[in-house]
Amino acid sequence: MRSIAIMNNKGGVGKTVTAINLADILVRDYHQRVVLVDCDGQANLTRFYLPAFDSAVNATTAEVLTGEAEPHMSDLLCEIIPGLSLLPASDRLYMLDVEAINAGQGRPDRLWQMAESAWDDGDTDWLIFDCPPGYTTASVGALLAAQEVVIPTTVDGFSFTGMSGLLRQIATMRSANAEISVAGVLITQWRNTPVVQEGEKALRELEVPVFQTVIRRTDKVPESTIAREPLAVYSPKSAAGMDYRAWGRELMGEEAAGSGQGKV
Repeated sequence: MRSIAIMNNKGGVGKTVTAINLADILVRDYHQRVVLVDCDGQANLTRFYLPAFDSAVNATTAEVLTGEAEPHMSDLLCEIIPGLSLLPASDRLYMLDVEAINAGQGRPDRLWQMAESAWDDGDTDWLIFDCPPGYTTASVGALLAAQEVVIPTTVDGFSFTGMSGLLRQIATMRSANAEISVAGVLITQWRNTPVVQEGEKALRELEVPVFQTVIRRTDKVPESTIAREPLAVYSPKSAAGMDYRAWGRELMGEEAAGSGQGKV
């Protein structure tokens, strides 16, 4: 099983879109069994798949972190389609961060326990944590549970600052999770302008792995979130649709032909 946290301390860089499309590609193209974990109190990932989700009826990531729900995967998940399941989130995650500070309510290690449960059950190939910006109870839990971190970033100074902060956080987590590593930085919303090209060049010169594939900017991405469909369904031949599929090949260790290297 591979466990991946999708994180950047900067918002608006495409973390949730990346989680959605990676999960869809793994299920659709590779017949993998994927579990998505929504770690963000905004619950955008949850609403994408389950617009009528009621946190009063179903357990969420918050209940796992407080210990109100046992971290056994099979008891927690909502099946989206065959091969794809979701542990939803709710806005209670925001309150959990306050409670964790004031009274020690949150236990980030419970996400690690959930990952262990998935490993023991043997019915999950990929565990993908969609994380909020910032160092929250849930994002710390994801870093404890994940083997790899994917860092989506746009090419701008604020996103690079968020990425740099996250790299420092990952380094501090290695004492608690020796397995964690940076799988790579994924450049999103790429466009063919001199400033983006120069920014990309500067990023690739840093001492951090950067995926060969970039995700090109297209209006089809926000449209797909409104339609609540992954790009492979909504617009498979769009620039970003093709790029995410190329990135999936790269992440699986295959050649990333046809990726953002053929930038237009």
